Amino acid sequence: MARPYDLVATALAEQRDSLLARDYVRFAKLVERAQRGGKMDVARLQQDVEKARERVEQRKLLVPADLNYPEELPVVQARQELLEAIRDHQVVVVCGETGSGKTTQLPKLCLELGRGTRGLIGHTQPRRLAARSVANRIASELRGNLGDTVGYETRFDRRVSERSLVKLMTDGILLAELGRDHLLTSYDTIIIDEAHERSLNIDFLLGWLKRILPQRPDLKVVVTSATLDPERLSRHFGGAPIKLVSGRTYPVEQRYRAPADESDLEGNIASAIEELWRPMPNGDVLVFLPGEREIRDADRVLTGRFPRAEVLPLYSRLAAQAQDKVFSPGRQPRIVLATNVAETSVTVPGIRYVVDTGTARLNRFSPRTGVQQLQIEPVSQAAANQRAGRCGRLGPGVCIRLYAEDDFAARPAFTDPEIKRANLAGVILSMIALGLGEVDDFPWVDAPDSRNVSDAYRLLQTLGALDDWRKLTPLGEELSRLPLDPRVARIALAGRGKAQADAICVLAAAMSVQDPHEVPPDAQDAARAAHKSWQHPKSDFLTLLNLWQRWKTWSDESSNRQLRRVCREHFVSFLRMEEWEQVYRQLRDMLGVKGEPAKLKPQDLDALYPQLHEALLAGLIDHIGLKLPEKGEYQGPRNRRFRIHPGSALARKGPQWLMSAQLAQTSQLFARTNAAVEPEWLERVGAHLIKRNVLHPEWNSERGEVTATEHVSLLGLPLLTRQRNYGATHPAEARAIFIREALLRGEMSRKPSFLEQNLALIEEVQDKEARLRRPDLLANDEQLERFYLERLPEDICTTRQLKDWLRHDPKAQSRMRMQEADVLRPGADANVESQFPDHLDVGGQRLALSYSHEPGEEHDGVTFHVPLAAVHTLPEHVFDWLVPGLRTAKIEGLIRTLPNALRRYCTPAAEYARALAERFEPPPERPIVEAMAEALKSMTGAAITHESFAPEKLEPHLVPRLQLEDAQGRLLGTGSTLASLQGRFAGQARQALNTAATRDDALKQWKRDNLADWDFEKLPETVPMAGAKAWPALQAEGEKAHLRLFESPEAAAAAHRAGTRTLLLARMPDRTRDLLKAVKSKLGLQLMSLKLAPETVADALARRAADAVLLAAPVRDKAGFQQALEKRGAFSIEAYRRLDELAAWLGTAAELRRKLGALGNRWPVPLADLRQQLDSLFSEGFLDAIPEPQWPRVAVYLRAISVRLDRLQNKPARDEELTRQVQPLAAKLPGPFHEARWVLEEWRITLFAQELKAQGSPSAAKVTALSSGAA
Repeated sequence: MARPYDLVATALAEQRDSLLARDYVRFAKLVERAQRGGKMDVARLQQDVEKARERVEQRKLLVPADLNYPEELPVVQARQELLEAIRDHQVVVVCGETGSGKTTQLPKLCLELGRGTRGLIGHTQPRRLAARSVANRIASELRGNLGDTVGYETRFDRRVSERSLVKLMTDGILLAELGRDHLLTSYDTIIIDEAHERSLNIDFLLGWLKRILPQRPDLKVVVTSATLDPERLSRHFGGAPIKLVSGRTYPVEQRYRAPADESDLEGNIASAIEELWRPMPNGDVLVFLPGEREIRDADRVLTGRFPRAEVLPLYSRLAAQAQDKVFSPGRQPRIVLATNVAETSVTVPGIRYVVDTGTARLNRFSPRTGVQQLQIEPVSQAAANQRAGRCGRLGPGVCIRLYAEDDFAARPAFTDPEIKRANLAGVILSMIALGLGEVDDFPWVDAPDSRNVSDAYRLLQTLGALDDWRKLTPLGEELSRLPLDPRVARIALAGRGKAQADAICVLAAAMSVQDPHEVPPDAQDAARAAHKSWQHPKSDFLTLLNLWQRWKTWSDESSNRQLRRVCREHFVSFLRMEEWEQVYRQLRDMLGVKGEPAKLKPQDLDALYPQLHEALLAGLIDHIGLKLPEKGEYQGPRNRRFRIHPGSALARKGPQWLMSAQLAQTSQLFARTNAAVEPEWLERVGAHLIKRNVLHPEWNSERGEVTATEHVSLLGLPLLTRQRNYGATHPAEARAIFIREALLRGEMSRKPSFLEQNLALIEEVQDKEARLRRPDLLANDEQLERFYLERLPEDICTTRQLKDWLRHDPKAQSRMRMQEADVLRPGADANVESQFPDHLDVGGQRLALSYSHEPGEEHDGVTFHVPLAAVHTLPEHVFDWLVPGLRTAKIEGLIRTLPNALRRYCTPAAEYARALAERFEPPPERPIVEAMAEALKSMTGAAITHESFAPEKLEPHLVPRLQLEDAQGRLLGTGSTLASLQGRFAGQARQALNTAATRDDALKQWKRDNLADWDFEKLPETVPMAGAKAWPALQAEGEKAHLRLFESPEAAAAAHRAGTRTLLLARMPDRTRDLLKAVKSKLGLQLMSLKLAPETVADALARRAADAVLLAAPVRDKAGFQQALEKRGAFSIEAYRRLDELAAWLGTAAELRRKLGALGNRWPVPLADLRQQLDSLFSEGFLDAIPEPQWPRVAVYLRAISVRLDRLQNKPARDEELTRQVQPLAAKLPGPFHEARWVLEEWRITLFAQELKAQGSPSAAKVTALSSGAA
């Protein structure tokens, strides 16, 4: 049964050939919609169809009557055959040699067949240069204007009108139209020229055309190719006919000239040209070179070598005016220096010779490293034959190949299609955006490498264009609408709508064109100096912006000719700058950037540095590097290692983190166009690529939260390491740590009241465990954690959250408080106070006790906390007895230290220990070993004494541990006996006593400074203070006397004698003054020889006299002090008597020194000993240091020296023998006034002056024993 509107559909199909393709598709959609149930105005449709037919008729009138075929061209000669093939087949492959005319004549053949009337004849070219030049040539042959019947469109230029029938364009333009018109309804014929080049765009177009041909049966497709594997193209289109057209009419001679020196490329080319021009110097030469740089180098050399010739460059980026010169031969012989653009894309007229260097610069994308490798490679055999085919059209041609014939034979037959060696990201993004399905399902001529496909997907996901499932994101949709490389498009979008949008457009445009900086080999220094004036030290991107600002300034101030000159002077390519500006304008239009471009000053760029580079990072996020310790190297994603290109401003001192516009493999992997970036920017821009590894969660009491070390990496590079809140990402684990550390262990700076109580309760139980030495009272961690887990809300894991909860819930505190049952193991008994008290009262002093049960540790057992002020007042034996709970164990332990012969009387030891513990309750006031020895001897009859025990063998917890603490409770030191602490901390104890005295009104009287008289009460033997006691005494400090408290009677007695003497002498200034005068008068020059000041001697004599006379009886009160003062007369007599003795000593010593001086060094050993003996008697401080018993013996020692000196002259050998016995003893003396020294002096008398009678039975053994401390 016929559907509604079927007749309309049939009638429309019958008129298809008389309608524009786009009109037919539009009408067909209307009918189809109506057939599915919609409504349609049939009359209106008929009117529209009629108008559309008229448009086709009008276009038929535009077809030129004379298509003006050049008869000499092979395509024209095969015209009829080609017309039939195109008419009869939807797809035709035309294969012809270079110069056959296929590029210019095929559009005319299509016009002759009536094509171009139902749509344009689209004619694609791989390069802009070719599109323009071919359009110009066809328009010229049709005797029309460019843009009329024949038009063209390139990236930066469009000359197409409503009257155009033929449209030349780059293949990229046709690809862009697919986005608007999937079925290419603007065209009734598509000619894909130079298909043998197999660029990405060409392969994509060939695949797409194959897909849409069934839907466009009216569309004709002509694929042209050089004689390079046309069968592959035929197979692609289901066996499309191949039409071969011969192009070369004369043979070409091949000459192989492998150079001896491959490094001199320009010289080798010159030699080849000389060989070619030797027989015929007027034939034009086409030289194939790999790239623009090589063309410039050859241009300089060949212009000098061949001054009569015209040397012309030819490459795709060459300006139109310069290109036209190549296609307009003059009278001079020409040398055309070309890249592979001249292989097939354009035909250079007048060429008789070809010089083929055999190389081309090809882009190869490495899927392993993700790097575009722009390297010079040998061309394939097919490409080499294409090059040779460029000569021989005017006559027999010659091609010189600058490589060996066996090298040619070893080369691959065909050049790899670009799809095998390029980054496919742009193509795949377009395919996904156009809904073309999976890459694997697309009808490619040659399927791309799966690794390249995977890498393209990875890049698109990196840029955010695709999600993890390879679906287009909203950002990807926007990117696909921009006819830009995906990276550049991503950068452009990142800057859109922001303050720096215009600057981003400038940079995105710069990344789409070739670097305009020129560095000629013969002017490198000058070029670099010129470029440095706008170079930015941290960013090559800002260098480009600085150059852009210069360009805009130059443009505003200069004419076109002047602008070209300024560019030359600054070594900047004028053509590339113009191209840059064209792309920039297009980008502004595409992105809708409004307003006049802002002129940015250097300081503006610095201020925008972060924003600009974050936008750039959006497209270059995987082009980053981290500086390695190795000089100059960077580590990039995917294990890439690279260096900064020497031309970059950052090459000398690279930053820690680097972003690069391009990573290119030449001699090595180089980063070009670089900038320093910060890790924080990378983290923000690359947020979707960041990997975060959170390790080592732990409670942080300062921050009041669980923190963990977060390792942030971007594409495998370590970006940041920092501490972060663990609870934000792992709340359950953080809560468990919070309970364990903050609540159970109390690691919290400000604890809530419930926690203070709970911790105190736990500490009480732990203390009881330590006292009992049994760790089985406190509940285990699991039980304690369960208490908090059941009560603490699940969303709390920080102190802030805890405090907020406690503040808002009035019952929270009580709910969180533990009772004793909550912290005890089930069935545990914690009553231990009587056996393990927490304090001990000793002589009115209460000592705190603490317990620890940590076997093997120094603090295991009971610790007595001893105040510093009481360290000298406590009885030692108190600590010996420990506490009741440990006393039995200690007694048993001591019994077990007895020797076996005695221990056998005390077995079993445990029973004896229990009996003794009961007997010693309360413990007696004596050492435990003495009490035990007496009791055991009584109980067993064994000869046990206190020395029978070995306390050092006791286990550590049975030995008292004394911990000395200051008034604030701070630990000063520990020991097992009071004596050890008293010796180490005597000075600090004394200071503590006197500090306490200044704070206690009752004790202040015993701390006074700078006493002038005895104007205080009688000094008691001791003074009570805070459960301890102190000993008051006078203390001397220089010429001042103070009243102080001392920690022991010994220290007080020593200080009091000196302090009393100082106070007495201060009360007798007249006596000491007279003594000083007498010293000066009597001793005079003798003191100068000893370097002694009279005041020093007078003070020393006064002290000795005071000790002998004034302090003969102890002075403890004012009366005693006055009695001592009344002895001042006797004091003076004693002082003058000692002065007379000193004068005699010094006189004798002076005479002895004179005699020793006269003898010189006659007997070295004895004389040296005598001089040393004499000098040591008068060592520094001798007046105070000579002990009182030795004072009268000094005169004897001096007489002994005199006797020995007299005898030495008679028996020197005997003296030397005796001296050698004395010298080792003298050398080992601890000091000049040590006790051993005086024994040595007496022994000298025995050896050298027996008649003077030594005292005390001196001997060498006694001297040695005293020196070593044995006596």
